[in-house]
Amino acid sequence: MKIRCILLDDEPFALNILEDDLLQFPEVEVLGKFHDPSDVIAFLQVQEVDVLFSDIQMPEVLGTQFVKTLANPPLVVFTTAYNQYAVEGFELNAVDYLVKPIRKERISAALKKIEDRLKLRDLPPQEEVQQYIIVNAEYKKVKIFYDEIIYIEGLKDYVKIYIQEKTYPILTRSNLRGIESRLSEQIFVRIHNSYIVNKQKITGFHHSKVLLSKLELPVGKKYIDNIKALS
Repeated sequence: MKIRCILLDDEPFALNILEDDLLQFPEVEVLGKFHDPSDVIAFLQVQEVDVLFSDIQMPEVLGTQFVKTLANPPLVVFTTAYNQYAVEGFELNAVDYLVKPIRKERISAALKKIEDRLKLRDLPPQEEVQQYIIVNAEYKKVKIFYDEIIYIEGLKDYVKIYIQEKTYPILTRSNLRGIESRLSEQIFVRIHNSYIVNKQKITGFHHSKVLLSKLELPVGKKYIDNIKALS
């Protein structure tokens, strides 16, 4: 499966480096490179694109602001030299957030996330994966969409479900194994006896920890292979 990409950056040198880095991966096809966001809009009107790699710090408009203006955006990966926009990027449901200079292993991880998203998108309706779970919390049944979940923490007979735009987790009576059995393996990964994380929210990882924006979670020894599979 070819991943059809377009690149947006106001710096020509940065565009060329990113294109060269992406073309090291045979599954990538670069359809176009743009310095001006308005040219991206025109291109998207006539061409199907899987993913937009967009810089954030641009003179006319921030990349995050630009993506908000798109009526039907492709998948988005933000590229930037600045860490402070990571949270805003993931609030826009960006696939990944790559900090310059971008390492090859980070591009590889981003492409794996893109492939996972595209597989979900392309499933025929009869095979469509359920995109939510329903749990008992606060004396009622609560529907939680997968893309809202950042991570889940197990606490013996209870679990805490941490979701976007909430300062406190949803607490439900269950164990982590029971919750795990109800989640999509394409979207979630077990990293520890106490933690399950949403792959799409991971901003970095190695054998001993996973990064979720500014949060670090430990990786249990028996789950190291799960982390290696993300690469």
